[in-house]
Amino acid sequence: MLVKTSGAIYGIDPEKQAVIWENEDIGKLNFNGYSEIPLTPYVFFEDKPVINSKILSKALNTRGISRAIVDVTTGKIIFNSIDQGFQAVFNTLLLPEQKAVLVDGRTDAGFGIGLFDFEIGKRLWMTNVSSDFFTRTKGAILNKENVLLDADKNIFWLKNRRLIKINSKTGRIEFDTKGITSILFNEAGNRLYVSSNYLSSKKLNQETIIYAMNPKTMDSVWSRPPVRVVGNIMETTLDKNQLVVITSKGFTIIDPETGKKKWDKSAPLPLIKKIVPTADSYLVVQETQLTRIDRFGQNAWDKPLKITYADDENPVHIFDDDPYALFITPSRANRIEIASGKKIWKEDLSLFDADFINRNLKLEVPYHRVWFNPETKQFPVYSENSFYLFNNQDSTAPKSLYRFDFGKEFPELKIRDNVYLLFRSNNFYLFDASGKLIYKKEYPALKSGSFIRRSLRDSFYWIRRSLQVTSATLLFAPTQANRAFRSFLVSNNLGAFGAGFSGIYGTYHSYTRGIDSLTHFDADLDSNLAYIFKRIRKSRKNDDTMIIAVPEDEHIRIINFQIDTGIEKTLKEIDLKNDKFIIDEIERLLYSFDGKEVSIERL
Repeated sequence: MLVKTSGAIYGIDPEKQAVIWENEDIGKLNFNGYSEIPLTPYVFFEDKPVINSKILSKALNTRGISRAIVDVTTGKIIFNSIDQGFQAVFNTLLLPEQKAVLVDGRTDAGFGIGLFDFEIGKRLWMTNVSSDFFTRTKGAILNKENVLLDADKNIFWLKNRRLIKINSKTGRIEFDTKGITSILFNEAGNRLYVSSNYLSSKKLNQETIIYAMNPKTMDSVWSRPPVRVVGNIMETTLDKNQLVVITSKGFTIIDPETGKKKWDKSAPLPLIKKIVPTADSYLVVQETQLTRIDRFGQNAWDKPLKITYADDENPVHIFDDDPYALFITPSRANRIEIASGKKIWKEDLSLFDADFINRNLKLEVPYHRVWFNPETKQFPVYSENSFYLFNNQDSTAPKSLYRFDFGKEFPELKIRDNVYLLFRSNNFYLFDASGKLIYKKEYPALKSGSFIRRSLRDSFYWIRRSLQVTSATLLFAPTQANRAFRSFLVSNNLGAFGAGFSGIYGTYHSYTRGIDSLTHFDADLDSNLAYIFKRIRKSRKNDDTMIIAVPEDEHIRIINFQIDTGIEKTLKEIDLKNDKFIIDEIERLLYSFDGKEVSIERL
């Protein structure tokens, strides 16, 4: 636990019930810029100048963003960009296996990239890089920055269409080339797939070339010439034994071992926003329409299906269950027969009207979410204060099970075998798998001064809200030992997290039972991730209960709430005047504050 006073910051060990460290220097950091770094015991502090502009920081000699990282278990400032000579920091990436942080930015000596040791706060190396690496080239605004590690933990950094390879032990730049638009490693980290856009002089059309390289030697590994496809690169991803390349004009499938294309020429498919593979074809979403592409790369339906009101609707979910598929978009839903494109339900189920969609396309957190229950094969959906249960077998559209009054607040869903608990602000609603409401429990909610840390959901709220929406300037650099774990996170909880994840290709399972439902994992995890799984396993002991705080006339009642039955048991009553507390639901600990002391009590 962290406690900030006017004089210092304190770290409290709940097991020892004692202050284990005190640090006045941390108290000088900007707590308005405080955030937790998910999956680690680290927090970071970001300080932005009044006029914050990366462009000005890079072009002029102006002070930019500064960052500091603190280990909450020791109270040590393991990195401070100002102390390390940075005038402006652009990216800060954690390398947990190396116990280091990788930083790029502007220093007194110019632009540079540095690696800094966590444990001793020492600079391992700093490499100066020419300023054009940090300056946008024409058209580069559409190209994503990407930092990947190979099997030997060497750093591959793509920025502004320039790719550099950095030896992670020495900081020496071993490869430097321009004109690169995307990079992707295979699972083993020993093959690098690279793409580059160029203007074809013969066709006067934008084309992309794709080739595979050995990251040790940077030599080509395909015996045949690089693959050429029409259009600007949008995304590349690996799906089992095939490399999927998506451009502004369509997509193609490539054998990752040989570089051979699956088809020579495919149907033109501009503006793709979703591709879902089926048993023998691909379902492709373009703007408002869904079409089917056969195994030869050609249109399989006579005409496409309209599945959204607006071009910009996202996310679009397509769930394949051969010979049928279910589509759920922010505005409508239906089941289709994959072979013919025929809709199964007489009419699309309308989830939002067109006016609402147009008004809310830019929402950071949309009023629409889809989950998946692998036990029941159901898709719970919350949309515009209504709750539905979809599956891929019904011949008629589902009906709304309940109308809520959450307003602009978004509810959480806890999936338990054959029941669903939907809750928000101390309101709890339990439904069985048939959609029957088992109980409704509504309590007054605390407005401020306290909160309950439920399992790991609070940690991942930062990821769901920030890393998908911003430029993600503080991330994990993907590492080999955590690759499988990262894949689990991507498929179950977090959306875009780390390299290799596809936002266009494949089925969204962005919100399923969640990471805190995982009971075991056998990958070789670093100590940070191992700690997280220790917490997950511990949370299993109280999986059937929740702790809630209910304000009443003169006190706050702390309740142990049985999820499956709705039965409640009062654990403690707190004076309403002493309403500053935190509850750790996993450890079942209550932290109370009176301004001078912190009290710790097991519930």
